[in-house]
Amino acid sequence: MAHSTPRVWLITGSSSGFGRAMVEEVLRNGEIAVATLRKPSVLDDLVAKYPHTQLLVLPLDVTNEAQVKSVFVQAKDAFGHVDVVYNNAGQVFYHELEGTPMDRARALMDVNFWGAVTVSFEAVRFFREENPDGAGGMLVQVSSSAGTTAVPLLGFYNSTKAALNSFTEVLAQEVLPAWNIRIVNVHPGWTRTPIALSDMLEPLAVYASEPTAVTTKMRAGWDAFIGSDVYIGVEAVTKRIWSVMRMDDEDLRKGTQEGIPGLVNVYTGMDSLERVYAKIGRLHGELMWSTKIHYEY
Repeated sequence: MAHSTPRVWLITGSSSGFGRAMVEEVLRNGEIAVATLRKPSVLDDLVAKYPHTQLLVLPLDVTNEAQVKSVFVQAKDAFGHVDVVYNNAGQVFYHELEGTPMDRARALMDVNFWGAVTVSFEAVRFFREENPDGAGGMLVQVSSSAGTTAVPLLGFYNSTKAALNSFTEVLAQEVLPAWNIRIVNVHPGWTRTPIALSDMLEPLAVYASEPTAVTTKMRAGWDAFIGSDVYIGVEAVTKRIWSVMRMDDEDLRKGTQEGIPGLVNVYTGMDSLERVYAKIGRLHGELMWSTKIHYEY
């Protein structure tokens, strides 16, 4: 759907991966990006390329509530409104559950869940109270297929995304229709981003050194797995997400979750899952794999 005026996107986690790719997609299509990240200098190349009337880069740590509120204020000061919040900031590490220090697990939850929750609350409030009356807005949660499928070595990451999915489903039910706020929950499949690197694999947990352990087998084949063709390029997945964001309401409703008319689930890049599960399955055939797909755009 063509928009008569450029939309203003506030994008978190813009330094790399899905965040950086969406900033570039927004700019390439003539819309406006408020790109937020912990180290703004990472985007100096884009700042040099695009005018300040199209790109605003701001520092943001999503675990800092005051900073979250501040970037929304600065976005309004610069552009008058925010139409889309692309809630993307996140982290990952690969480690056995029992071998993960609790402070590391809590820090992951602070970013992936509580950080996303903080941005979500401010987005809803802003759409309702700061945007022009009735304008509303669109909150895009960048979740993961990992939120619906449990994978060894990714247990705490799985948990953060599953928690975010539940939060998003409840939020969508509590948002009043009169506010004109749409929530899109995106579940990308396995995508090649900087978090999909072998150096994200933490040292082996002592108890997992047993040759028959599932994660021992996975670790043995990890470099080959990371370097294989199971991953989809982040640009391709981002273009699919972008195309959904351009749809009119009627087409968007095709992905509406049953019983929650305010929530659209987008499963994209899922064609990577069959290859991933087949490859992992060959590493440990004793596990069964499944995923649920509501509607794939």
